[in-house]
Amino acid sequence: MDGILRTLLKCVRRRLKTDETLTVEAITEEMGYTRQYVSGRFHRTTGRLLSHFLKDKRLDKAAKLLKRGNQRVTQISRRCGFESENYFRQQFRRKFGMSPRQFRTTGNLRHLARRPVTS
Repeated sequence: MDGILRTLLKCVRRRLKTDETLTVEAITEEMGYTRQYVSGRFHRTTGRLLSHFLKDKRLDKAAKLLKRGNQRVTQISRRCGFESENYFRQQFRRKFGMSPRQFRTTGNLRHLARRPVTS
């Protein structure tokens, strides 16, 4: 894995832990590179769009927060960087196959185990 990708992943992990904005713009600005450069490098290395990777990470974080059960879905969607609760619910259902409320009661976090970036 090259240095840029390693730096990107460290930045993503740190931002997820500290509830900082997790967007392509925020990440690339922190790294000191242009959006086009980092996104292109990420795509060439992994075959995935950086924006999709970051959205998946935000959805994974939302799933973990839902399992804790102490925040409303609206709060979790905003905390994970989704401006629209409807969009959050749509994307959550697409990824997990159920609504955030259903996931809270019946879902599991097994699939959130470490996956390679290239998957």
